Amino acid sequence: MRLTGSLILSELAAGKLSAVYQDVKTIDLQQLINIDSAGLAYLVQIKTNNPGLSFIGVPEKITILADLYGVSFLFK
Repeated sequence: MRLTGSLILSELAAGKLSAVYQDVKTIDLQQLINIDSAGLAYLVQIKTNNPGLSFIGVPEKITILADLYGVSFLFK
């Protein structure tokens, strides 16, 4: 699966990202152009609910936010 565009609070609040991730093994984040703390929390929730899932193509913006919030281990 691939996430594209923006992963920000307004997108999440509008319900634009209500996919089911149960059967997904990897999520490609390379095409995300914008992310905020709400978007990071969304990704953390996905990973928490699906521990076998892995993120690939993690942009530097996500790495920086994950480091700031102490969740970088989820994106390695």
